[in-house]
Amino acid sequence: DYTSSSNSILVVIGPEERIKAFADDVVPNIESLKAYVKRVDYKIDEDFIKRHGFMLTKSRDLKNSTDIFEDLSLIPLITHINDNFERTYIGDEESLSDREKEDNAITFLDGLEYWIETMQAYTDSGETLPEQQAKKAVGRFLVGDPYFISPDKRTLAIFVEPTFDITDIDAAVASTDSIQAIIDARLRDYPRVYAGLAGTIPLSRDEMFYSMRDMQYTSILAMALVIILFIVVFRTISSPFVAGLNLLFSILFAAGVIALFINSLNIMTSMFAVILIGLGIDFSIHIISLYSERRGTGESQSEAMSKALSRSGEGIITGGVTTAVAFLTLMISDTRGIKEMGLVLGLGILAVMIITLALLPSLLILRERIANYLLGLFKHEASKDRIPKSVEFEFLGKFGGLISRRPVVSLLIVLAVTALLLVSAFKVKFDYNYLNMEPKGLVTVAMEDSLLAAFKLSSDFAMITTSTVDEAREITEKAKKVPSVGMVESISDFIPSHDEQVRRSEYILKIRDYLENPQRPVPLKSQNVGELTQQLERLDMNIYELGQMAFLGGQDRVDKKCSLIIGGPDEDSSRNIIRRLVKDIESKPEIAVAGLNRFQDGYRPLLRKSALEMADTSRITLESLPSSITERFLNKSNDRFLVTITPAKQVWNIEFMRLFTEQMQRIDKRITGTPPLFLRLIDLIGEDGERAAGLAVIVVFLLLWLDFRSLRIALMAMIPLLSGAIWMIGLMSVLNLPLTIVNVMAIPMIIGIGIDDGVHLLHRYRVEGWQNSRTVLQSTGRAILLTSLTTMAGFGSLMIAQYRGFNSLGALLAIGVAACFATTVLFLPPLAGLVKRKL
Repeated sequence: DYTSSSNSILVVIGPEERIKAFADDVVPNIESLKAYVKRVDYKIDEDFIKRHGFMLTKSRDLKNSTDIFEDLSLIPLITHINDNFERTYIGDEESLSDREKEDNAITFLDGLEYWIETMQAYTDSGETLPEQQAKKAVGRFLVGDPYFISPDKRTLAIFVEPTFDITDIDAAVASTDSIQAIIDARLRDYPRVYAGLAGTIPLSRDEMFYSMRDMQYTSILAMALVIILFIVVFRTISSPFVAGLNLLFSILFAAGVIALFINSLNIMTSMFAVILIGLGIDFSIHIISLYSERRGTGESQSEAMSKALSRSGEGIITGGVTTAVAFLTLMISDTRGIKEMGLVLGLGILAVMIITLALLPSLLILRERIANYLLGLFKHEASKDRIPKSVEFEFLGKFGGLISRRPVVSLLIVLAVTALLLVSAFKVKFDYNYLNMEPKGLVTVAMEDSLLAAFKLSSDFAMITTSTVDEAREITEKAKKVPSVGMVESISDFIPSHDEQVRRSEYILKIRDYLENPQRPVPLKSQNVGELTQQLERLDMNIYELGQMAFLGGQDRVDKKCSLIIGGPDEDSSRNIIRRLVKDIESKPEIAVAGLNRFQDGYRPLLRKSALEMADTSRITLESLPSSITERFLNKSNDRFLVTITPAKQVWNIEFMRLFTEQMQRIDKRITGTPPLFLRLIDLIGEDGERAAGLAVIVVFLLLWLDFRSLRIALMAMIPLLSGAIWMIGLMSVLNLPLTIVNVMAIPMIIGIGIDDGVHLLHRYRVEGWQNSRTVLQSTGRAILLTSLTTMAGFGSLMIAQYRGFNSLGALLAIGVAACFATTVLFLPPLAGLVKRKL
């Protein structure tokens, strides 16, 4: 309903005049993108403020500032400014108690700063300055700086409201690229200016761009690493070629099956190809390994394939089904991304398994027939069967035989290591900062940090809608009093209540009376210089006291603004623009008096005219607001109003996010926006992960029990899996790798992935006997070592991704696969040795 609920923010950094010129230059070009841009805001609505400025001022502030307009001559004006300053800030402990009051203080100080600088310019100049100089000083004094610029004048924000909503990712990509192209083109003419985009829309574009590009690169790398491992282990090129061809067909088939159930990939499911490469190659390895082994003993093709499938097929099916079911348990999640990831990976594994069992045996036989035919053709002799090489891993066999003969000692050592890693697992940290998942050096994130540093505002805000302006006003007033709130934007800011407008009208009428019956202007004379400098020194002291209050109260933006005017305590006195003005007036009084009289003659009629325009007592209503304001707050049906609540700090600190969300929910339970949504997402991911992991363990165990028809063997298969999960989390803590909202999904995933090694070993033990650990480890152990290496290579390829969420997920899955392989070969042979003794 509200396109303003998401935006692009152009952050411009550089010297004040240059960034303002850049903004004036670039905004019309951005506004020309009518397909994507609804409106661009980088200045306040000056026309509306210049008419209703006093009516939009709090009654208390109007009361304190009324006498400023009693006499517009320079000395009375500065005297009354000091009086107002002391009543509003120095004499009121609550003068900086919330963000709105801080902002008002900064605006007031900014107007004073420009006023003093203009006085300095007239004091220094022996010539008459252009009228524009005085006019600008009047505008800054009454209204403030019209640009959305930081207190230090180094950072400017331009808000681009889209014509689409954040779910239209194609429009997000196209609009961001179009705006960025305009920025890049205009920046060539502004060498001292730096500009970049922040906000929800550019961040969504970057996520999509980098994640899709990462998937292309990592998929190619994963396939290359798998093939290289194949060549190294099997010492042949044909086997990797056959396995790769089979895997390519399998993943294409899997993609087709997945497309029947979902229309598009999200950031979680976009990595399905890499995961299927890492896992899908395992099926091929077991078949090729056993087939090559049987052919190496002299068996025929049909006999070797028959035995290869009889020894590995059951394990492949069991491993594939348990892995798929473990993934499918993620579908119980409440979060759609995780639910779709479970569906995609579950269906993908089943599809790859089916295609491998159906296609790979034929490809292997066909490969041999082609090789034998070509060999006979080139040697001009009768072809002979060319037997594939079988590579033995004798060290695995020796290792398995050794630990199976000393089962108790071996198990005690492995259990001790597991216990230590379990203790370490409880120390693992969780990184809740989603921006740490984004690519390093991302301009969007850097600009977000700049926005936060300059304005103490985050682009991730909370929102609520109301049915009336009064309801919006009530929520706005409550939100402004909350310490964690940085800024509140509401239609009520532009429509004071009826009673409040009546109260303000009393003070506005008094101001009008002063302006319509002005005091006769009093020129500045040499004998009045002392009175003027006395008031300037009083102003200097008032600003100093305000700075001290701000420093002690932690309002650093006000403190820094005061320092820009009067300098810091450790800085040279020349940084104090008021003392510098006083010094110049005292050193050359005649020139100063002449210049300041020209300034008074220039600003006085302009100030009177502008203030009279602002002193409009007509009532402000919804109908009287310009469209530039109503468009930001009204929905498409013109019956609900949006209230936007921006936090004062970076929301990705989980403690602050939780505090901010809880405080917002106390104001109204209907609150939405990035902070409450993401906090709920974090909680859901935790709940979903626990439920999915628990369900996966139960379902996998039941499938194993059904497959092995033995409770004891099913329990044996679960031991290396559960201990492997402990090792994985424990090693994360040792390696100082935090859990994140992305890689936490590796925990339920590893249950399906890590069970395969144990399943294949136990199936082989049932064929070879519990006493044949050496044979089992040398043959099937070789296969699970290679499958673990290829799976780690597939997942490890994610570690080159620029999107750091994939980095962390790939690293954790690679660690998990290695841990499950290690616990499988360390636990099962000793357990088999114990079983053999009992038999």
